[in-house]
Amino acid sequence: MNSDRVSRTARTPSPALHKGAAPEKANTFKQALARAMDGGGPDAPPARPLRSAQLRAQSNASGTAASTASAALMLQASRHAQPTRRADPFRDRIAAAEGSREQYAVRNPASGALGRYQFVPTALQDLGWKDASGAWTATAAAQGVTSDEQFLANPAAQEAAMTTYLARTEQQLSRNGALAQAGGSLPGLDGAAVPVTEAGLMAAAHRRGAGSVARYLAHRANTPDASLSPQQRQAFASVERRLRDFSEMPYAMASRRTGGTPAA
Repeated sequence: MNSDRVSRTARTPSPALHKGAAPEKANTFKQALARAMDGGGPDAPPARPLRSAQLRAQSNASGTAASTASAALMLQASRHAQPTRRADPFRDRIAAAEGSREQYAVRNPASGALGRYQFVPTALQDLGWKDASGAWTATAAAQGVTSDEQFLANPAAQEAAMTTYLARTEQQLSRNGALAQAGGSLPGLDGAAVPVTEAGLMAAAHRRGAGSVARYLAHRANTPDASLSPQQRQAFASVERRLRDFSEMPYAMASRRTGGTPAA
């Protein structure tokens, strides 16, 4: 009797599984499908990796921002290191001719020449930037220079030295009569004509000194057939090369820019 009742009970459908209800497995499948559609199914990345990916993205963004900031600082530093100035074709050509690669921090260990314009020690002494012992003077200190290293690291000081040098050279070439010959030409050491221009005279004086320029001009104008020592020929050839190389270059005389004779 009891066993029969149990048997009938086992064969009787459960009230929860009424007609039209989905099987339990079907409901489970639909729930899994819904979670998958929402990104929460079994194949969706777990929460922890998502946070890691976000952290990586944020880290990359921070790194990019830091790199951008670093680049901006480097650009700002380079602008301070090489100050903005008006283009000057003459100065640019002088720097190129001096083999400085137009850089300010260049030292010639053989001659002791410094900077973009390759100032030799005697030139800096003539300017009053160095004394006879080779020490930097108060004039240089006023430009922020008390050592060779500071001069090489200071483009503004080098440009100031060049301005003074050019004004002084103009005065020297004016006093020895060399500037008065600008606009003419002379027979060169090779027999070909050498144009004499203000730019050429200034460039030659920068290379060999105003005295050498005057001696070259006098030799070629007055005694072109006179013999020369090897040293004289070498100096005159250097002057002549600068006169030719700079003959087409523009040059604005300081005396014309300021309306008077350049100061010594």
